[in-house]
Amino acid sequence: MQTFSEKVKEELTHFEYDDFAIKAILSSFITNNMIISFNKGIERWEFRSQFQSIVKFIATIFKRLYSITLTFSYTQINPLNKKRTYKLTIEGDFSIISKNLELGEAYPHSILKKTLHQRAYLIGAFLSAGSISSIEKSIYHLEIRSNKINYLRLLQKILDQFNISVTLLKRKNHYVLYIKKASDVSDFLKIIGANNCMHLLEDKIIARDYYTNIQRLSNLDIANLHKSSSAGAQQVKMIKQIRTTKLFQQSSDKFKFYCSIRLQNPEVSLSEMVRIFQNKYQIKITRTGINHYVMKIKTLYALMQ
Repeated sequence: MQTFSEKVKEELTHFEYDDFAIKAILSSFITNNMIISFNKGIERWEFRSQFQSIVKFIATIFKRLYSITLTFSYTQINPLNKKRTYKLTIEGDFSIISKNLELGEAYPHSILKKTLHQRAYLIGAFLSAGSISSIEKSIYHLEIRSNKINYLRLLQKILDQFNISVTLLKRKNHYVLYIKKASDVSDFLKIIGANNCMHLLEDKIIARDYYTNIQRLSNLDIANLHKSSSAGAQQVKMIKQIRTTKLFQQSSDKFKFYCSIRLQNPEVSLSEMVRIFQNKYQIKITRTGINHYVMKIKTLYALMQ
């Protein structure tokens, strides 16, 4: 079963990009996911991923832009995560490629000249080492890993322009660019064009918020019920104490009638008492009027103490 991160990467590798966009994607991906090796004095670039679609996508980009020789290979299935690691190895004129993609530059200006290309640079970053937590969980977060802190600072600078808050962390021997807010994770997916996955995440957020609100209202109803029940029981206790007093006997018939109704309905709220008066006895009374009787009960009870 695909993880949410795999769905995002699958979606990103099936788009059609223009030459400027794929240069930005490739520049970012190479910066964060390249191993240089030598075989008999010949330089080689290696790229590794657990997603076969990403390796094929990067190979297609290389072939589209440059004259290179490439080979594919993969490892045995890892018994821990049940996945293979796919490897792309290329040979070519790397000086031309490096210059064209501005590799090693603190800020590749021509690569990031337009907002559209900045978005593509973020695509390359996510394909190289990005992940998103399972959207089945209650907390969502996105991270991009790298052993190059300056690379992540560049990504942070780009994301700042899109008003996305990020945190840079150090974990063991690498660094992590971390996006915590669910709304920012959703915005990131929108920025990189993973709209199907963005809508999937939004649906999960809406459904979870709806469930949370229902639970909150249910808990509030229960709390209010307990509160009303407790207040009603307290009034019943007071009424039983004051109804034999002279002051009670001298009170209005409406007040004594309320006390009688309260003794019969110890658990109901003030609003429910209003409905009982109106529906059962056709007596129009407001919540304020009911509250006035409650205060009188407390006053008479206090006089007895």
